[in-house]
Amino acid sequence: MRSKFKWIFALLLAFSVQFTFAQEKTVTGTVKGSDGMSLPAANVIVKGTTRATQTDFDGNYSIKVSQGESLVFSYTGYVSQTIVVGATSKIDVTLSETQLETVVINTGYKSFTKRDNPSAIATISIESIEDRANASVIQNLQGQIAGLNVATGSGQPGSDSTIILRGVGSINGNIEPLFIVDGSPVDEDGFRSINQNDIATISVLKDASATSIYGNRGGNGVIVITTKRGKLNEKMKFRYSSQYGINELQGLNIELMNSRQMLKLEQQYGGGLGGGLSDAEIDVRAKQANTNWADIFFRKGTTQTHDLSITSGSEKTSNFTSLSYFDQEGIFINTNFKRFSVRNNFTGRSENNKFNYSFNFSANFSRSNGIDGAGTNAIFFAPFSAALRGLPYLSPYDADGSITRDGGIAPGDASAVTANAIPYVLLNSAMMNTDVEDEFKMVSALNATYNFAKNLTAGIQIGIDYSTFTTKEVLDPRSILGPFQVSQAATFGGIQSEGSTRDFRFNTTANLNYNNTFGKHSIDVTAYTEYNKAHYDGINFQVRGLDARLLGTGAAFVDFNTIELGGEIYTPTIGSFKLQEGLFSYFGNMQYEYDNKYVLSGTLRRDASFRFVDDNKWGTFWSVGGAWSIDQESFMKDKTALNLLKLRASYGTSGNQRIINAQYSGLNLTRSLYGQGGGYDSGNATFATQIGNVDLQWEELKQSNIGLDFGIWKNKLSGSFDVYVKTTEQLFQDRPVSPITGTSILRANIGSLENRGIEAELKYVVYDKNGWNIGVNANASYNKNKILELADSFEGIQFQGGASALIEGEPVDVFYIQRYAGVNPANGNALFLDAEGNLTEQISDASRVSTGKSIYPVWQGGFGTNISYKGFELASQWSWMAKLWRNNLDLGTVEETNTVIDGGNRSTTVLNAWQNPGDITTIPRVGNPLNSIDYINGTDRYLEDASFLRLRNVSLGYTFGSKSLEKTPFSGVKFFVQAENIVTFSSYRGWDAEAGFRSTDRGNYPTPKIYTFGATINF
Repeated sequence: MRSKFKWIFALLLAFSVQFTFAQEKTVTGTVKGSDGMSLPAANVIVKGTTRATQTDFDGNYSIKVSQGESLVFSYTGYVSQTIVVGATSKIDVTLSETQLETVVINTGYKSFTKRDNPSAIATISIESIEDRANASVIQNLQGQIAGLNVATGSGQPGSDSTIILRGVGSINGNIEPLFIVDGSPVDEDGFRSINQNDIATISVLKDASATSIYGNRGGNGVIVITTKRGKLNEKMKFRYSSQYGINELQGLNIELMNSRQMLKLEQQYGGGLGGGLSDAEIDVRAKQANTNWADIFFRKGTTQTHDLSITSGSEKTSNFTSLSYFDQEGIFINTNFKRFSVRNNFTGRSENNKFNYSFNFSANFSRSNGIDGAGTNAIFFAPFSAALRGLPYLSPYDADGSITRDGGIAPGDASAVTANAIPYVLLNSAMMNTDVEDEFKMVSALNATYNFAKNLTAGIQIGIDYSTFTTKEVLDPRSILGPFQVSQAATFGGIQSEGSTRDFRFNTTANLNYNNTFGKHSIDVTAYTEYNKAHYDGINFQVRGLDARLLGTGAAFVDFNTIELGGEIYTPTIGSFKLQEGLFSYFGNMQYEYDNKYVLSGTLRRDASFRFVDDNKWGTFWSVGGAWSIDQESFMKDKTALNLLKLRASYGTSGNQRIINAQYSGLNLTRSLYGQGGGYDSGNATFATQIGNVDLQWEELKQSNIGLDFGIWKNKLSGSFDVYVKTTEQLFQDRPVSPITGTSILRANIGSLENRGIEAELKYVVYDKNGWNIGVNANASYNKNKILELADSFEGIQFQGGASALIEGEPVDVFYIQRYAGVNPANGNALFLDAEGNLTEQISDASRVSTGKSIYPVWQGGFGTNISYKGFELASQWSWMAKLWRNNLDLGTVEETNTVIDGGNRSTTVLNAWQNPGDITTIPRVGNPLNSIDYINGTDRYLEDASFLRLRNVSLGYTFGSKSLEKTPFSGVKFFVQAENIVTFSSYRGWDAEAGFRSTDRGNYPTPKIYTFGATINF
């Protein structure tokens, strides 16, 4: 009997499956615009699945779909339309024009239209980043997304940026968003090696509803990047773009002394060259040379790019291939960046469209020639300080009129290497020494999905991010500083240092999706498992003592067995390391929609981190979110001016397991570590180097968000507003412990901080008639950062010297200093206020107060315009930051009056220094007891407002119409000119107000202006 029942059950099951698949049919139709013209390459997607197709050149499509499922039709510049499949097998669609609904938002795991999206997610158009002249696409994001801060602390071509979204979420841990490229997580510092013209979309995920699906990695936001692909049924097309232009230095907002002024200052105070000259001799010497050393160290560099892409597609496959070359000379001599890149993105599907797959591959090689020592206090290795402080009466030329290589200083002449010779030493180093960094980066991903039953789709993704990074630094033994690197008495000098690292990151995700639409209901549920593993290793060596005749090769290394000066002074040093970390996760996501009005989403994720002990390794993160399309309600139907009015709300949690701000940091903090060394009475000893904390765990971020999306007057005006509160708990900090343990700190989870903010984004079409289209856009955000709790033993303040501190109730890294009050008219000494507001001439820690000022901006944003008329296009983009502060040591150094005889130039403001009793001035007397470092570390004398407004990009282009190209092989030709960073408004005194999130500026590489002319040709 049981056997018969099995057979009957199997027969019923087979019949059921057969009936299910029998409901699937082929639907065909045509997609047109409101003008009746066919729309080629329009997207037709089975809602909630990866099954999709595109229309052919006549707007026709064909797709297999089951009755009851929904088809989503979309096309750039038109409102997307959703239609439930009924009994008919032919569905023709007419799309109306808009500027809102066509945006497809990609979260890395899923995609939504703007109406379906319940989360705070912003997108960036291709046009705003394509063909820009910056080496890194990340730099192009500044000012384009509300709440997203991009700080590039160096103008060195190809330099990395620091990215902060919605404020600083940690004190010691990772503060940057997670980056996803084509579904795979990648290193946030590797974008200089990725061709920005390959990018198709960028989505910035802000709130917990959007980011908690990434669990431990999404606490600081997520930036999802997709690259370009070919289209189905597309003939082979070529796109070639090229640019060429120049780069130049920003203007210096400090007036430096000329030769006559500096010589007279030295004469007045009896030192330096001018101290021993008469007025007549000063007149003669001032005429001999008046050097602006910035003109010698800086130059007009060049930028050139060449980019070729090929797209094609058949009925079931599509392909995108690109080749690119980028070459940018830095504005500082001997600095440049070159990049070669290749990409191939291939997609395919089965005959029945149930199996879909894609393979993305990119390989990129970049080389950067730089200058070591930027931003340091090492005066003989800090080239930008030399450009600022070089004495003007020194000549940069040899007798033959060429730029000098040594200023007449013989290598190894210690008596000649004095402070006033710094420009010659640094010029010599820049010309003779080598500092090269090479990076090879490969990012690849395989994605596949299979719709194995009605409403059920299984998927898998495998991705890798592989980078090798090599460095080579050579200090030439023939350079001025070369002989000092071993010993002045040694036969050979110089140093060669090399290092090589490999970083391999592997990610794989498997998922099962259920999607169904029935009546007014739509549900999408997906379960995931994910595994991440990362390996990092490297080797390095340093050799002191090089044979100049064989420089640049291993043969130049002097045999380490060579005995000289009584020992083996040429012994090299070598090192190696190997690290790994991993994560395992399982999670699920659900989204429910009703009647195209209401959306409810939820996410639950469990993550296991390699960094913590078994009891703490698992973290649980979750979120809920919802959206209400108010404009779809019956009581709003007669409000014809309203096209979109959607209210969003979300709350959730995410984590941060990078408790020290690096991918491979904090791997052993749960272990007690020991070292070996000399002990009592010179005996061997073992001692504790670290006390392990087995209670160490995740930092946890909690975020609530309320947002509103809107569009009115046929979306002429559209935008969004968001209000959020983000709290980080279990902060990773140092807890003081008794030194009797062998250490004074214990790494632990203590305290919390908060970010509260408001964001707004607006777009407005000013005019769209008679061939004209004029649009403006703007975004702005406010973020208030505040530390809520520190360790009890700190009693609300953690100060470890310098100018900043951690203080409860204040922003992270608030400036904690003594207030500068000017100059004492009686004696010319600097005056300060103590904590009670009384005047004093003493700097003391007891007089410090919190300023409420931080290195991170409170306000930031951007705005721009887009104007087109027939073939002409004019676009501009501005960015701004406000209420951020920075110590200006560059200014402090050239305003130094502790002495004026230190071999460096001065600002003309020093001419106003106090001289006689009764003088009223802001510059203390020459010879006062305090120097610039005293002011920087302890007072607010050089704490400057680094707020700025910058014209980030402006471009003017002309595109030839199709009629003018009818008899040519080209389908499109565009010529354009553009400029980057050309105008900056700021009260900050220096080369560049936009100098990154750091507390002190000293000799950093300034951001250049870039002007280019380019062309794009399609054929």
